[in-house]
Amino acid sequence: MDFAILLCAALYIVHLTESVEAEKKCKVPNGDAGNCVSINICPPLKSLYKKKHKTVNENRFIRQSICGSRDSDPIKICCPPQSSWVGFVPTPVVVPPSPVYRRPKPEPTLLQPNTLMIPSFNSTDRQTDKPMRPKPDLQDYNSVCGIDSSSGNRITNGNETAVDQYPWLALLEYSNGFLGCGGSLISSRYVLTAAHCLKSLQNGEPLYVRLGEYNITSFPTDIVEIDGGGFEVVTVTVIAIRAMYTHPLYYRDLRLHDIGLIEMEEAANFSDFIKVICLPQMDYMPIFNSSTIFYVAGWGSDNFSSGTEVKMETSVPYKLHSQCPLVMEPYPIHQICAGGEGGRDTCSGDSGGPLMYETPSHRYEAVGIVSYGSRDCGKEGEPAVYTYVYNYLPWIRNILSGNVDQ
Repeated sequence: MDFAILLCAALYIVHLTESVEAEKKCKVPNGDAGNCVSINICPPLKSLYKKKHKTVNENRFIRQSICGSRDSDPIKICCPPQSSWVGFVPTPVVVPPSPVYRRPKPEPTLLQPNTLMIPSFNSTDRQTDKPMRPKPDLQDYNSVCGIDSSSGNRITNGNETAVDQYPWLALLEYSNGFLGCGGSLISSRYVLTAAHCLKSLQNGEPLYVRLGEYNITSFPTDIVEIDGGGFEVVTVTVIAIRAMYTHPLYYRDLRLHDIGLIEMEEAANFSDFIKVICLPQMDYMPIFNSSTIFYVAGWGSDNFSSGTEVKMETSVPYKLHSQCPLVMEPYPIHQICAGGEGGRDTCSGDSGGPLMYETPSHRYEAVGIVSYGSRDCGKEGEPAVYTYVYNYLPWIRNILSGNVDQ
């Protein structure tokens, strides 16, 4: 009888091991390589999950171990290797906060009534306070920008990207810990984003920029399968925000001139996972047509959940302003429309991210910034609206050159 019990137990463990090994690789919070599986076939985490009274660290470890959709039943977690199952101790990642520059609050400015519909300046939306001056970044990035060396497949309808795909994408972390808007790294110190992302009514101001991010549930590391076999650990770069610059003509209520810049406390170190995207090299609006395709990527909602754990991408077609009911007349020259096809669109969490155009020389340029769109993501006939970056190049260059007299 004892032998039969031991045999059954051994066969069960073999079954669990085979099931675990059949799943995709992931990163265990304590640093090991694991497998993304149903929690039901991972004994140490299943036992921990069912524990009635869990410590703060145990709850944190479970949250950090989730590798699939949080809405799945049962949930999928990153199961540690079998060699660590005996005497398993959950050790979550605890990241100490970086020093944060606190911007002084500006004194309110009284404005004279303006007869125009669009005010020339809105003091309540302005994020930059003098005498804070941007640190110049005058390096020429034209020779290195917009190069995506990823071997990831071309996208269709909201697919996961490769880990090193679109390495200029940034993710903003807000004062309440919320991961919300996106952005584009355009120099070693500056991130291009939407003005409405610089102060959220729900989440406050962003405090950090994440670069080299892929799977937000495995923070601060991702596991990357390398050529020739084996795995490499990629650590997400988190840099505190030094200052934020909102375009002086930004009008929050109508999302006009919805463009902003973030200056980071430190310069980013470039790698295969962190690069800069090109700014537009010319005014493309006259040559864009119905066959023009753009690319968008981010961690926004995907119609099935409020946000995705991994970096996603899709392609969207250019649309004329006459095909874009959401464009803000009479100011269309500062906006560009794309999308409006069922299931292929940007969503709320992608705000601030780039509308990317791949040039004939296979470089990516940020021709637009995700501004707003239909409440129903990917709604047929309602393209999303993007800020047209080319028209703001003088303002961007002023900031990067250290000139805040906008």
